[in-house]
Amino acid sequence: MGRRRGHNELILRQWRAAIAAGLALAAMASGVSSAVAQTRPPGYVEAESDFQSTLSVQNRLLFQVLMAAAGYWNAVPNENFNQRLFRAIQRFQSENGFAPTGIVDSTQFDQLVAISKPMLDLWGFRKVRHPSRRATIWIPLGLGLHATRENSGLSYVDPLRRVRINFSTFPHVGTAKYYSGILNLMAQQGTSVHYRVMKDGWFVVSATTSDGTDLYLRYHQDGTHVTGFTLSWNNANGNVAGERIAVLMSASLWSDMTGATFIDPPSLQPKVDVARPAPVPASPPPTPSASTPMPKVAKSASGTGFFVGRDGSLLTNEHVVDGCTAIRVTPDGGAPLPARLVASDKANDLALLKVDHQPKKVAALRIGIRLGEPVAVFGFPLSTVLASTGNFTLGNVTALAGIGDDTRHIQVSAPIQPGNSGGPLLDHQGNLVGVVTYKLDALKTVMASGDIPQNVNFALKASAAASFLESNRVEFETGSATTAMGPADLADHAKAISAFIRCN
Repeated sequence: MGRRRGHNELILRQWRAAIAAGLALAAMASGVSSAVAQTRPPGYVEAESDFQSTLSVQNRLLFQVLMAAAGYWNAVPNENFNQRLFRAIQRFQSENGFAPTGIVDSTQFDQLVAISKPMLDLWGFRKVRHPSRRATIWIPLGLGLHATRENSGLSYVDPLRRVRINFSTFPHVGTAKYYSGILNLMAQQGTSVHYRVMKDGWFVVSATTSDGTDLYLRYHQDGTHVTGFTLSWNNANGNVAGERIAVLMSASLWSDMTGATFIDPPSLQPKVDVARPAPVPASPPPTPSASTPMPKVAKSASGTGFFVGRDGSLLTNEHVVDGCTAIRVTPDGGAPLPARLVASDKANDLALLKVDHQPKKVAALRIGIRLGEPVAVFGFPLSTVLASTGNFTLGNVTALAGIGDDTRHIQVSAPIQPGNSGGPLLDHQGNLVGVVTYKLDALKTVMASGDIPQNVNFALKASAAASFLESNRVEFETGSATTAMGPADLADHAKAISAFIRCN
């Protein structure tokens, strides 16, 4: 460890020395004509001359990477100077007690390193190659991301749910089709687009979804493919400066796809070959050293559950309560109650909870359902936006298997949203035929196929739920063929057996 730290510090000293040497030459630079100076802000011409004549191309790029990491530069680093960079340097100087000349000396550079280094250490960028294309991008593996190989490329998931990255390629399609499809989908979903550009075979979109998740997408035409990445981050789960990550990832892809000069990630960590995803570790990622600032993480999630026992036993999805330190359950017409996690099944995404409550009604499980049968969903989707009393929707069974012919699931057309997870899927007699589990990711689907999916939702079959309850010695009621309920009566029944779940 000592040898590695010494090597890394040597790299940093070399950077400092190279840039300081160039900066020292600035004092010898002569002025330029006053005619040119009159068309630029005061001091701009001198700053441009210093930047272009005293810094190597590599050091110009490094300087802008450090500015981006420090939060002063939100554009792709390149070898040229412009008024936007001039203003960014002046802002950095003003905010750090220096004269806003636009010319950075060695003292100011050291200050920039001090600001940017903790963020670069936290992110731990590594250059990653796409498994089936020649494209490479920077990935912030220092955040403890878990990598998964997918048909389209690589998916990186943050265990703390701060960021998610898809590094993808799609054959036989053009960037214009993706760009149009993504914008149409975002408009349908109420996503606010802040910035978008499409030109020369590439596009960028920056947006925020209705639940506060920020998105950044950059894709390039890659022969007969479209290759790029989608980055999403949610500051509510811990602020890791996702917008800065987006800038540096975008820059790395841009340089790789266009052949423009760029640098390797300026991380002080040893380089490793991460062209292929590593196995997911069984233990959590190591805790950063005391010198690395840890972002404060506050997780709060919600979902739906339903009672299966008169003793207060209720069922929900495992992902609704995964990682919770405190769970509270609010039954129909009641107050929030503390809940205890009794058992969980990650493979089938089921969790058994227990509260001190005797429900008015419990779910009666029916094993088996037919294609085309009408079904109903009850839950608490988007609890901070929609009605806190619950949401009831109707649909039909559209397939008797899930994605990849997974026979544990059924596909339904009843609309669901985030927060419906773990809720009951009922037939029109009020019997439980499934547990609402997930919906098809519309944004990823339009990127993969160019088509926008509509109401493609899935529920775990009641047979899997029954096996889980039996294995945990929970007695449950079985459904029977009775007279079909009207929608209003069915909604009342669904509400009575359901409960709102809050996870902290």
